[in-house]
Amino acid sequence: MEVESSGGVRSTIRANDTYAIPPGHDEWVAGSDPFVAVEFLGAASFGRRSGRGVHARI
Repeated sequence: MEVESSGGVRSTIRANDTYAIPPGHDEWVAGSDPFVAVEFLGAASFGRRSGRGVHARI
């Protein structure tokens, strides 16, 4: 998967990579193989309306 941040920084995510992608990005699958991801949301932001997938600031 290719990811581009709102600031124009590009990254490639490959099989078995771990990653954290901040809000304000674009992503797409590169190549013809399917991309399957398992996403986790930190407990600090789970169920919080303002969290939107971003960990709470403590």
